[in-house]
Amino acid sequence: MQTVILAAGKGIRLRPLTLKMPKPLLKVGGKPLLEHTFNALPDKVGEIILVVGYLSDQIKKYFGKNYNGRNITYIYQKQQLGTFNALKQAKSVLGHDFLVLMGDDLYSRQDLNRLLEFKNSVLVQKVKGPSEKFGVCMIRNRYWLKDIFEKQPGINFTFANCGAFKLTRDIFQEKIIYGPGRSGSEREEWLSSMVGSMAKKKSIRIVQATRWFPIATVEDITKADKTYTK
Repeated sequence: MQTVILAAGKGIRLRPLTLKMPKPLLKVGGKPLLEHTFNALPDKVGEIILVVGYLSDQIKKYFGKNYNGRNITYIYQKQQLGTFNALKQAKSVLGHDFLVLMGDDLYSRQDLNRLLEFKNSVLVQKVKGPSEKFGVCMIRNRYWLKDIFEKQPGINFTFANCGAFKLTRDIFQEKIIYGPGRSGSEREEWLSSMVGSMAKKKSIRIVQATRWFPIATVEDITKADKTYTK
């Protein structure tokens, strides 16, 4: 089993911390975010594919080509044009199915193991809406994804998208859905939109997270640090 970790972003909202250090190397509980993610990977994962970009040399120097017996393959994303664009950079090295995780979110091993129980699945977290911070997961028949919408202001919702997916190569057959650029005027390709599109044709199981820390601000780091230093 392979895991793709998307770690190419600039972490603009965490400046000045990310002016000279890539976001995935920022520390929580004395360890870089990426190291926590590596430690949470299921035993079935034998290869880590890191999609890197901003200050990528620091990440390569820190982790090298292997972590606790798992090979690390680095894929460079030249332009940050969205999370699906990042995943596409790794298409040529991916097998039939794989995990996809965000390099700036913290997950539990228990939850990632649950994702692997299904052909296609998405990790979600119960959140009291409305919220402009999270992607919105719409659910059908209690257990199945209906659609995902990116940060919809003013909409009440139950489940947030945690940015963790178990997918097959079928995701690359979906028609590209473009969203407004977050890092400039370019149109960007977002993985959540593509998964939402796929959910209209294929069954995608939802898995409720037991622990999830999205890291976007200094306050998020402070909150997560209290848990990971216990």
